[in-house]
Amino acid sequence: MDLIAQQLEELRGRVPAASLERSPEGHQVLLVPGCRLGPGWSQEAVSIRFLIPAGFPHVQPDCFYVDPELRLASGAEPANSSIQAVLGGQFRWFSWHLASWDPLRGSLDRYLRFCQRRLGQAR
Repeated sequence: MDLIAQQLEELRGRVPAASLERSPEGHQVLLVPGCRLGPGWSQEAVSIRFLIPAGFPHVQPDCFYVDPELRLASGAEPANSSIQAVLGGQFRWFSWHLASWDPLRGSLDRYLRFCQRRLGQAR
C-alpha cells in the first residue's frame, strides 16, 4: 500500500466519508464531505477538497476548496477566498497557508485539521 492510500485509511478512522478523486487535470484530490462549520457561516457543513501535491509529504498541500455557495452568515465573502473554476467545477478557494510543514509528521489528516481550524473561524 502506498503512503497516500495508507494515510487515507488512517484518516477514515476519524472521517469515514473521506475519499480520493482524480481531477480532470490529473491531480489527486482529497474529498471530505459533510465537514461541520463553526457559527457565523451561511451553511452548517461543507465538503472540503485539497490537492495532494506531487512529492507529498515532502511537498505540503497548499490552500483548499469548499462548496462555492459558502459565505459568512451576513452574506459577505470570507477573508482570503474567491470563487475559482478548478477541479472540473466552481469552488470557493481559500488562500490559506501553513506556516510550517514537517514532512516526517505531515499527513492528510494533519492538513485536513488545518483546513477545519480555518473553517472554525467565520471571518
